[in-house]
Amino acid sequence: MRVLAVLTLVFAACAAQPDPSISEGPSPAADALIDGAATPEEKKELMAVRDQVDAEKRAEGEALDAEIVRLERENAELRKRR
Repeated sequence: MRVLAVLTLVFAACAAQPDPSISEGPSPAADALIDGAATPEEKKELMAVRDQVDAEKRAEGEALDAEIVRLERENAELRKRR
């Protein structure tokens, strides 16, 4: 259940960021949940899930950034042909 809560918080934080840049370091979205972990083991597991989600979201962001660059280049080429 806590893993689902961490994922929800991380995804909400990713969607709510007004700045399109990808920040370095761990996402703070799940900090309160991680800090409230009942045991050190649970805290470690929650941090691992957070780090995994962060890595996946950063990879998705980088892929989208690359796609934007490609589309901008393609768009510029199409405009030149007019």
